[in-house]
Amino acid sequence: MSRLSREPATGVSRPQYWCRIFAGRVDQVPLTRMFTVLLFADLEIDHKVGFVVTELATNAVRHSRSGEHKGSFAVELLLDDLAYIGVSDLGGHGCPVVKEHSRDVPLPENEDGRGLWAVTQMATVFGIDGNPAEGHTVWAGLDRTGQSRDNPPKVTPKHPPAGWPVPNGLPRPPS
Repeated sequence: MSRLSREPATGVSRPQYWCRIFAGRVDQVPLTRMFTVLLFADLEIDHKVGFVVTELATNAVRHSRSGEHKGSFAVELLLDDLAYIGVSDLGGHGCPVVKEHSRDVPLPENEDGRGLWAVTQMATVFGIDGNPAEGHTVWAGLDRTGQSRDNPPKVTPKHPPAGWPVPNGLPRPPS
């Protein structure tokens, strides 16, 4: 039994769900990673979950209204057959885009857009839901065993998996 009082990672008997809202500041990204990695500490994929949540939280703060004064973003985690990680932002400033990564173009010309691409390479499923006016939820499902895939998803589903809760507007954190 893990220190989080859930079933052992090898036999999760029912889905486990966590959600937390963070202030939309850069200093909250490491706290987001720590929160997530601790919840998944008993699984082989804790480092991958940490990378995914760091990338998605950073994008929410840097590229949406979540990073503006009194902004916020939500992190949702679901541990089931897959480990789902979702980050919801406040929208604005366009839509999240996954850019194909080219190793032929040197940095810094090839720097932007690599994070979401890297997330899709780790994910079994990946999606972006929402719009600039109401906000986006960017989510990824990772294989709990840490197995890599030969063919990562090329098409982004429009909606998260069945049962995945998506908030319709995030409350503002206390100032």
